[in-house]
Amino acid sequence: MLIKQFSEGESFRCAGNDFVMLLPRDETKACEVVLQIVRPGATTPSNTHETFMQIYLLWSGRAKVVIGSESAEVSAPAIAFVPPRAIHWVENLSPDQELRYLYVSVWPDGIPAEEFEGGWKHVYGKIIDGYVNRGYPVDAEK
Repeated sequence: MLIKQFSEGESFRCAGNDFVMLLPRDETKACEVVLQIVRPGATTPSNTHETFMQIYLLWSGRAKVVIGSESAEVSAPAIAFVPPRAIHWVENLSPDQELRYLYVSVWPDGIPAEEFEGGWKHVYGKIIDGYVNRGYPVDAEK
Protein backbone atom coordinates (compact mmCIF):
# COMPACT_ATOMS: atom_id res chain seq x y z
CA MET A 1 0.00 0.00 0.00
CA LEU A 2 1.37 3.40 -0.97
CA ILE A 3 0.26 6.01 1.53
CA LYS A 4 2.43 8.95 2.54
CA GLN A 5 2.07 12.09 4.56
CA PHE A 6 3.30 15.14 2.64
CA SER A 7 6.04 15.44 5.28
CA GLU A 8 7.39 12.04 4.19
CA GLY A 9 8.15 13.20 0.64
CA GLU A 10 11.64 14.03 -0.55
CA SER A 11 12.35 17.72 -1.21
CA PHE A 12 14.32 19.04 -4.15
CA ARG A 13 14.74 22.32 -6.07
CA CYS A 14 14.43 23.11 -9.74
CA ALA A 15 14.39 26.43 -11.61
CA GLY A 16 14.29 28.32 -8.30
CA ASN A 17 11.15 26.56 -7.02
CA ASP A 18 10.64 23.91 -4.37
CA PHE A 19 9.27 20.43 -4.99
CA VAL A 20 8.36 17.45 -2.83
CA MET A 21 8.34 14.01 -4.45
CA LEU A 22 5.40 12.24 -2.84
CA LEU A 23 4.83 9.14 -4.98
CA PRO A 24 7.67 8.52 -7.44
CA ARG A 25 7.36 6.52 -10.64
CA ASP A 26 9.83 4.05 -9.12
CA GLU A 27 7.18 2.99 -6.60
CA THR A 28 3.97 3.22 -8.62
CA LYS A 29 5.28 1.96 -11.99
CA ALA A 30 2.47 3.97 -13.66
CA CYS A 31 2.22 7.54 -12.35
CA GLU A 32 3.95 10.13 -10.21
CA VAL A 33 2.69 12.71 -7.69
CA VAL A 34 4.74 15.80 -6.87
CA LEU A 35 3.99 18.88 -4.77
CA GLN A 36 5.26 22.04 -6.45
CA ILE A 37 5.71 25.32 -4.57
CA VAL A 38 6.11 28.41 -6.76
CA ARG A 39 7.53 31.58 -5.20
CA PRO A 40 5.41 34.75 -5.19
CA GLY A 41 5.45 36.30 -8.65
CA ALA A 42 7.51 33.45 -10.13
CA THR A 43 6.83 31.36 -13.23
CA THR A 44 7.66 27.73 -13.91
CA PRO A 45 9.70 27.02 -17.05
CA SER A 46 7.68 26.22 -20.15
CA ASN A 47 7.90 22.54 -20.98
CA THR A 48 6.20 19.70 -22.78
CA HIS A 49 5.98 15.93 -22.32
CA GLU A 50 5.81 13.44 -25.16
CA THR A 51 4.83 10.32 -23.23
CA PHE A 52 2.60 11.42 -20.38
CA MET A 53 -0.24 13.70 -19.38
CA GLN A 54 -0.54 15.71 -16.19
CA ILE A 55 -3.29 16.79 -13.86
CA TYR A 56 -2.72 19.88 -11.73
CA LEU A 57 -4.54 20.13 -8.41
CA LEU A 58 -4.12 23.72 -7.20
CA TRP A 59 -4.83 23.89 -3.50
CA SER A 60 -3.28 27.18 -2.37
CA GLY A 61 -2.84 30.50 -4.14
CA ARG A 62 -3.74 32.18 -7.40
CA ALA A 63 -2.25 31.23 -10.76
CA LYS A 64 -2.18 31.82 -14.45
CA VAL A 65 -2.12 28.38 -16.07
CA VAL A 66 -1.01 28.23 -19.71
CA ILE A 67 -1.69 25.07 -21.71
CA GLY A 68 -0.98 25.23 -25.43
CA SER A 69 -2.47 28.42 -26.90
CA GLU A 70 -4.94 28.89 -24.02
CA SER A 71 -4.55 30.40 -20.57
CA ALA A 72 -6.73 30.94 -17.54
CA GLU A 73 -6.39 32.76 -14.23
CA VAL A 74 -7.61 30.60 -11.36
CA SER A 75 -7.74 30.67 -7.59
CA ALA A 76 -7.37 27.53 -5.54
CA PRO A 77 -8.99 25.13 -5.25
CA ALA A 78 -8.86 24.36 -8.97
CA ILE A 79 -7.88 21.58 -11.34
CA ALA A 80 -6.28 21.59 -14.81
CA PHE A 81 -5.52 18.88 -17.38
CA VAL A 82 -2.32 19.00 -19.45
CA PRO A 83 -2.44 16.64 -22.45
CA PRO A 84 0.72 15.05 -23.86
CA ARG A 85 2.80 17.28 -26.15
CA ALA A 86 1.13 20.53 -24.95
CA ILE A 87 3.52 23.33 -24.06
CA HIS A 88 2.59 24.49 -20.57
CA TRP A 89 3.67 26.58 -17.59
CA VAL A 90 2.27 28.16 -14.46
CA GLU A 91 2.68 31.68 -13.10
CA ASN A 92 2.08 32.59 -9.47
CA LEU A 93 -0.06 35.74 -9.63
CA SER A 94 0.35 36.60 -5.96
CA PRO A 95 3.08 39.09 -5.00
CA ASP A 96 3.28 37.75 -1.44
CA GLN A 97 1.88 34.18 -1.25
CA GLU A 98 3.33 30.89 -2.43
CA LEU A 99 1.39 28.92 -5.02
CA ARG A 100 1.05 25.25 -4.08
CA TYR A 101 -0.21 22.53 -6.35
CA LEU A 102 0.11 18.83 -6.88
CA TYR A 103 0.88 17.53 -10.31
CA VAL A 104 0.02 13.98 -11.18
CA SER A 105 1.88 12.57 -14.19
CA VAL A 106 0.25 9.57 -15.88
CA TRP A 107 1.79 7.39 -18.60
CA PRO A 108 -1.19 5.77 -20.38
CA ASP A 109 1.08 3.49 -22.42
CA GLY A 110 3.50 2.69 -19.58
CA ILE A 111 6.67 4.49 -18.57
CA PRO A 112 9.35 4.29 -21.30
CA ALA A 113 12.64 2.78 -20.17
CA GLU A 114 14.55 6.07 -20.59
CA GLU A 115 12.07 7.78 -18.23
CA PHE A 116 12.35 5.03 -15.65
CA GLU A 117 15.92 3.70 -15.64
CA GLY A 118 18.05 5.06 -12.87
CA GLY A 119 15.01 6.12 -10.84
CA TRP A 120 13.24 9.42 -10.45
CA LYS A 121 16.32 11.23 -9.10
CA HIS A 122 18.29 10.39 -12.22
CA VAL A 123 15.42 11.45 -14.49
CA TYR A 124 14.85 14.73 -12.64
CA GLY A 125 18.61 15.37 -12.68
CA LYS A 126 18.43 15.39 -16.49
CA ILE A 127 15.37 17.65 -16.42
CA ILE A 128 17.12 20.09 -14.07
CA ASP A 129 20.22 20.07 -16.31
CA GLY A 130 17.99 20.95 -19.27
CA TYR A 131 16.47 23.89 -17.39
CA VAL A 132 19.92 25.09 -16.29
CA ASN A 133 21.02 24.99 -19.95
CA ARG A 134 17.99 27.23 -20.74
CA GLY A 135 19.10 29.74 -18.08
CA TYR A 136 17.05 28.59 -15.08
CA PRO A 137 19.38 28.16 -12.08
CA VAL A 138 18.57 25.26 -9.78
CA ASP A 139 18.39 27.35 -6.61
CA ALA A 140 18.64 31.02 -7.51
CA GLU A 141 15.55 33.14 -8.03
CA LYS A 142 14.88 34.02 -11.64
